[in-house]
Amino acid sequence: METLADKLKPDPKPKRKVLIIIDADPRTNPRAAEAVRLAGGVCVWEQVEVSVVLHHVAAHALGDAAADMPEGKIYKQFFPMIREKGGHVYVMPDDQTMEVLDTEVILKNHLKEPALAELAAEAAMVIRF
Repeated sequence: METLADKLKPDPKPKRKVLIIIDADPRTNPRAAEAVRLAGGVCVWEQVEVSVVLHHVAAHALGDAAADMPEGKIYKQFFPMIREKGGHVYVMPDDQTMEVLDTEVILKNHLKEPALAELAAEAAMVIRF
């Protein structure tokens, strides 16, 4: 039962938002994995709301072959962690990348340009890899 004191407490401050946009190709560039590791590490603090956008070729990190990439273990470990801690992982694949992604992955995580612009506008910090 909620007491009067509970009702009078101010609402907690909303979490600041951090947007991490990854353009690097995870098949050849270790910066993509580093960005995902960074996002996972920040999510653990639970002080900010983290959104990760896998832009064009970076969307390969959500593909079936991601586990076979040089840093595949990081993707398998940190994407679920980001989501469990309240973060979001979005995908904006290009035409070639869309062919290697599972349809369900695209449907659940797809982000369009206007939504990306809105995320960027709401974010206290935008980091691009």
